[in-house]
Amino acid sequence: MTFGLLAGTATVASATGQEPPVAGDSKATAYSGNATECDDLGVGGGDELSKEDLTFATRNNDDGEPTYLDITAVDAGVTVTAIVIKGSNAYNVYVPGEKGMAEAPPHPTWLDLHSPLNSSGKPAAISHWFVCGEKDDETTTTTTTDTSTSETTTTTSETSETSTTETTSSGETSTSGSSPVTTTTSGAGGVVTTTSEAGVSPAGDSDDLASTGFSSGWLVGLGALLLAGGGALVLLSRMRRSKA
Repeated sequence: MTFGLLAGTATVASATGQEPPVAGDSKATAYSGNATECDDLGVGGGDELSKEDLTFATRNNDDGEPTYLDITAVDAGVTVTAIVIKGSNAYNVYVPGEKGMAEAPPHPTWLDLHSPLNSSGKPAAISHWFVCGEKDDETTTTTTTDTSTSETTTTTSETSETSTTETTSSGETSTSGSSPVTTTTSGAGGVVTTTSEAGVSPAGDSDDLASTGFSSGWLVGLGALLLAGGGALVLLSRMRRSKA
């Protein structure tokens, strides 16, 4: 069957007056004409892949023209089924896993890929190239567990104890106690505020009434003198009436 295909190719070449293209690489198959999309190939299958899915580089020939293609890596989830390199009036098709072509890089990498030979016996400059294959669009979701430790901050606000002493004109002394103490605690569960009232001391520690400092003895003496004076006046008045 291979002989029949070669004979058919030779017959077509003779009819058109053109020599069949020469791949120039044992791993490639050369075709006449042009190929611009994967459906034009009839081999490999798949859709055209983005070049962003590959790690590649092109190298120039002595004339500074891009001639050689090196593909050194393929992204995860990407399967390459065919590599097409066009130059002049023909193109080479590389199929991974066939004719000694590695299944996928980097064991080994796909190096020195090129278009068919031109009339000079050297690979023609690359006019365009593309890669066919399949890409797994499934995305892997990575879940990161963040373990946070709750911190409790306690803030204590205490008012200093202040005593105020007032003295009245009569000698009475009163003392006011300290202000209340407030403690605020904040944590993961919310804010708790506790207020405690400070004790207030009475004016005196004993059960006795407060001493006012007032003495009434002199009033008694004054009253006695007034009574004595009044009695003397009454006696004097009666004596005058009896003489008259």
